[in-house]
Amino acid sequence: MNYVAYTLGPIYDTIFDTLNGDHKTKKLKAGSYYFSLFMKTLLINIKDEFDVLVPYVGAEALVKEHKMGLFHDRFIAQSEKSKSEIRDILSNKLELTFKKMAENIKDESIAFELMNNMTNHSIIASADELKEIDQNIIFALNKILDSKEQQRDFESEVKKNWISQYQENEIKNSKVKTIEELSEKLGFKYYAVITADGDKIGAKIKDEATDDPMKIKDLSEKLYKFFTDGKDIHTITNYDFGGELIYAGGDDILAFLPVKFEDKTFLDYISVLDKRFKEIVGNDVSLSFGVNIAYYKYPLRNAINSSLDLLDKAKENKNIKNRISIKITKHSGQWFSSTLALQDERYQKYNELVNGILTEKVTLPHSLHHSLKRYKEAILATYQYPNGSVKAMFTTIFNDTKSDKDKNGLELVREYLDLFRPQINNDFDDIFSQLSIIKFLRGDRE
Repeated sequence: MNYVAYTLGPIYDTIFDTLNGDHKTKKLKAGSYYFSLFMKTLLINIKDEFDVLVPYVGAEALVKEHKMGLFHDRFIAQSEKSKSEIRDILSNKLELTFKKMAENIKDESIAFELMNNMTNHSIIASADELKEIDQNIIFALNKILDSKEQQRDFESEVKKNWISQYQENEIKNSKVKTIEELSEKLGFKYYAVITADGDKIGAKIKDEATDDPMKIKDLSEKLYKFFTDGKDIHTITNYDFGGELIYAGGDDILAFLPVKFEDKTFLDYISVLDKRFKEIVGNDVSLSFGVNIAYYKYPLRNAINSSLDLLDKAKENKNIKNRISIKITKHSGQWFSSTLALQDERYQKYNELVNGILTEKVTLPHSLHHSLKRYKEAILATYQYPNGSVKAMFTTIFNDTKSDKDKNGLELVREYLDLFRPQINNDFDDIFSQLSIIKFLRGDRE
């Protein structure tokens, strides 16, 4: 058995080269969709020639029209054909695909430019050759593709840039939300850049597909269904949460969201995706998230890169998966960040507090941060005791609180402290940062 794998990425780096000028969200989404359309077109051309393992190409996957960039930047397939046959077929099918994409751009003369100014790499190898790299053939192919993706072999400033040409055509009829539209829901100029990536996917591939690479088809189908089954991810993002889905493919997501939309927040969005992923893909896997709350005039490329860095931070602990890293960088340059485990009881309480504040079901007294700083040492000392609680201390500190909403908010903060049980300065700093995020989001930004 021989294997063929192909990549046209890295997607983000390539699209970023086109983000100068206006209509940035439209250009970003159009660029992302272009890659997905290219891969879909290529898969249509090769599916009868090779047995495609990744991504899922069954049922209606290649027929149905999707409103999102659904196909990843690579495919992996197997075939009993010889290497030379596979190489010739792939070459011919790629040429057909480039010509088809030139038709989409409505400029057939651009087909040659597409072939010469678009990163694309392939690998054709036998099972035995790949097992010299890794006993898991899927891992071996991905390692080679990852290495090849670093070899970006085109100039980013092509006069008649192929992706810019496609974007210009798409932007004319696009209804993509602008950053300004996404950032005005709370009455201030910030919005959420959300990235997501699967946890333990590699372990699942190792367990299920080391002996038989064909078994990865099942995972490919589940990932496809995660994005498309029932109410699809595009509908959830764009309509249920008022955001803009930029990319959804493999186990990756990039979306822009208002911090609050109607009675829902960006944390509710994360909870919906997290639950859906486990229900469809499996309880042995999960998602981790990077959330950058960005100022609307902050460079879009930097905002996305920051979210990707936060995603890396959420995934850096090999022993704790399913985490979220949140960061707010204020227009002044001051910033707050925190990382929480989604399945931890502490996160559930923090989510309850954030949602309560943003939906104005509860409030917090303006003196909260000052008071907590003032009683920091007493709070830390209290939690040195196994059953220590700040309930009595809160009653004393905030004895002049009259508003029921303030009282309810303070009770949530107190319950959160009792769950966290900070005992050292770093613990307190983490809590203070988390509460500062809430304070900022509610609009108290002085």
